[in-house]
Amino acid sequence: MQPLPPPPFFQPIRLDVGDAQALAALEARAFPDPWNEAAFVAAFSRPVFAAFGLRQDPGLAAYATLHFLSEEFEVLNVAVAPQLRGRGLASLLFGHVLQHTDKAGMNQGYLEVRAGNVPAKRLYLRHGFAVVGVRKRYYADTGEDALVMVRTAGQRQPARP
Repeated sequence: MQPLPPPPFFQPIRLDVGDAQALAALEARAFPDPWNEAAFVAAFSRPVFAAFGLRQDPGLAAYATLHFLSEEFEVLNVAVAPQLRGRGLASLLFGHVLQHTDKAGMNQGYLEVRAGNVPAKRLYLRHGFAVVGVRKRYYADTGEDALVMVRTAGQRQPARP
């Protein structure tokens, strides 16, 4: 099944501390162990933290959070509002984020993803990440393994399931 095209009015933007409440609201709908507003406010106080999003009144349709570490970046979370999943919003936003990291000279990207999260794995593989390892029983809520994935800028890595 092909995903629905994203609505034309979504434009990726850089978020800031003023978006902490909207980030926490979407996070609570997307993850079993979500950050609260105070955690986002604290994260924005660190220069390595960055967030990008797609606005939808009254909040966010999607967001991606990262750590920027000189020539590397770490993807913390990518989330899409449950009612908007399957429309390509994560790919639209994540593509924007990766253009930003490439232009900034960040040569390596890292992330962990739940081994059973098929849509997220597909997203990351489509955007040049490859599985390089496994963290056994990484997720405390379920004991699920995490796949460690890496992307090297300018080098399309072969996809591995």
